[in-house]
Amino acid sequence: MLATSLATQDAPMVVSTINVDELLKSTGRSIQVDKEVPLTLDVGNLTAFDMAPVEMATLGQGKARDAYLLKLTRENTQLLFNSLFSLPTSTVEKVKCVQLPAPTTKLPREKPIPKPKLPTKWEAFAKSKGILKKKRGRMLYDEVAEEWKPRFGYNKAGGDKEQNWVVEVPGNGDPYKDWLGDKEDKTKEKVAKNEFQRLQNISKQIKVQSESINQTVKQANISTASLGKFQEKSKDEKKAKAKGKHKKFDPVSGNTASEKEKSLALINKIASGGVSVNKEKAANKELGATIKRSREAERENRTNKRRSKMGVKAQTNHFDMKKREVSGPGKERKKRHQI
Repeated sequence: MLATSLATQDAPMVVSTINVDELLKSTGRSIQVDKEVPLTLDVGNLTAFDMAPVEMATLGQGKARDAYLLKLTRENTQLLFNSLFSLPTSTVEKVKCVQLPAPTTKLPREKPIPKPKLPTKWEAFAKSKGILKKKRGRMLYDEVAEEWKPRFGYNKAGGDKEQNWVVEVPGNGDPYKDWLGDKEDKTKEKVAKNEFQRLQNISKQIKVQSESINQTVKQANISTASLGKFQEKSKDEKKAKAKGKHKKFDPVSGNTASEKEKSLALINKIASGGVSVNKEKAANKELGATIKRSREAERENRTNKRRSKMGVKAQTNHFDMKKREVSGPGKERKKRHQI
């Protein structure tokens, strides 16, 4: 049962009730839907797939077709909502919610998954030492003022110079040193060090991002048919330089002194026994090369015979494209018989 109210300035409030069961009966629609082919539901993506074939005779045309599609859509949507209401529920801020399961349909991504950020020096150190991050409280007890004060900001704990005008001097410390000023200098040094490390972490992240962007631009430039030769460059874009070691080849002409030295060094190495030769492997390689040469020679000497239903005549005679006639032994025998 649902209750609704209506009130205006001139008329008093009127309360009326609506019976949901009677409303469903009057429309002739039920939440129970029977289908011969069950739906393929992906509740995680709030999606339903109807694999049942639709007959053209049942579909019809015009208004009948629209009515049939509307009915089919309503039934499939009802089944999807039935599956949602069967999930476990929870109340969040006085609102009833359901926890959707993991989706079963894999959707394509427009962009690749972003790479995880590099850990900072402190994060790497904390992970190696097993230090867990704990949230510190905002309030701190000031023993001098004997009250709770903020850790940072205005009126912070230990920030009143009138109350913290005494500093304990170590036993071997210089009594004439400005220990209060030294304490402030150390605090400033810590702040400056933290800021420097923060800027270092930011520059490291920017360097990694710039390298990945340059690599992507380079890959996009060389992916064209001309390997980026005629690729238009954007404003202030520098020519991409290929990194890595390049293989250097000796010149094919010119000074042969280096080639002679390499040959002599190789001969001396073989003569001195510095190179071990696998005799079995060399023999197998030479045997394979001999078999290959014999097969190629046999293939060249083999006569090329055509297979045809016409027999020997079709194999010996051929059509001359220039003379536009058939020539061969068969034609010569025919001419002699005519003479």
